[in-house]
Amino acid sequence: MQNRIQGQALMEFVLGLMVIFSFFFFFIRMSALFAVSNFIHYATFMSARAYSSGSVDSDTREERAREVLDATVTGKFKSLITAVDEPLIGGGPYFSANQATDFWNQGVSFPFKAKLSLHPFTPKDQAIEMELVSESWMPTNPTRQECLQEKANIRQNTGQEVEWDNGC
Repeated sequence: MQNRIQGQALMEFVLGLMVIFSFFFFFIRMSALFAVSNFIHYATFMSARAYSSGSVDSDTREERAREVLDATVTGKFKSLITAVDEPLIGGGPYFSANQATDFWNQGVSFPFKAKLSLHPFTPKDQAIEMELVSESWMPTNPTRQECLQEKANIRQNTGQEVEWDNGC
């Protein structure tokens, strides 16, 4: 009788330990996912900041934003995230091309997938898959070409030469 009770205690301990380890690894994985998501959001913000600062033209602006995003996010954290699509760089979903009325809603959107599992031995196809998006939209400064074009329009319409205190 004594051996059966000791065996039962051992089984309860092993089963209880498995549950505790599952929760422990789940919270470790979730914490790592939060940290990586925070870093991705910061990288998206820095890429949008590179996009919003003045450039020679719109192609250079987009190229600078892509360089920042590639340097900080692309190819990193493969065990936690996978990129879904190409990042959206430029005008956001509600962007209108009129620079005078809509200088906001430009920046970077980076969609990615993350897998979350209860324990490290969960097969990849049984993990919880989340589709997440990190976005950063901010006002943009006009490019050098846009600035010179606007100055030429003002000169043509008013006959006056203008100078702005924004590097143009």
